[in-house]
Amino acid sequence: MRFARCVLLVQALVMASLSLAYWLRPYEMANLNGMLLMESASVSHMRVYYGGLQLGLALFLLWAARAPERARPALMMLMITLLALVLGRLLSLWLDGGELIGFDLASLVYRVLAAALAAAAWLAIRERLEPEPERLEPPTRQLVSEPPKPFQLGDAPEPPEPADEYRTQPFRRGGPAP
Repeated sequence: MRFARCVLLVQALVMASLSLAYWLRPYEMANLNGMLLMESASVSHMRVYYGGLQLGLALFLLWAARAPERARPALMMLMITLLALVLGRLLSLWLDGGELIGFDLASLVYRVLAAALAAAAWLAIRERLEPEPERLEPPTRQLVSEPPKPFQLGDAPEPPEPADEYRTQPFRRGGPAP
C-alpha cells in the first residue's frame, strides 16, 4: 500500500505543479507546446482547462491516497487518463504527420512511465474480499403453529376478566368510607 500511496502522492504533486504553472504562466506553458495565445479567451481556456482539470485530478488523488479502499480505483483512473493522453498524442502525430518537439516527447515518455507505475501499484494491491455476512431470517411473532383462520365479524376473543384487586368501584359522593 505504501508504493501505491507514493505513486498517488507523486502524481498529485506533479499535477498540482503543472496546474499552478498553467495558471501563473499560461503564455510560457503554451509556448512549450508550440502554441501562441492571441486572445484573452485562449489565455482563459489555458488556465481553466489545463490548470483547473489538473488541479481537480490532483485533489482527487490526494483524497484517494488517504484511504486504502480508494487507492485501487484512483490508480485505475490514473492509468486510463494517462494512457488516453498518450493514445491521443500518438493518434495526433499519425493523423497530422507532425513531429515530437522536446516538451511533447518528454511529456509522452513521462505519461507512459507514470501509467506503468500506476499499473504496477494497482497490481501490487490485492483487493481484500470480505466474506458476506450470514443472512439471518427475521424472528417471527407467530404464537401458534396452525395457519390462520378466516376472520368473521363477531369472532373477536372475549376480553380477560380483571383481577380482584383491580376491579373498579362504583363512584360515590362524599369522603372516603371509614
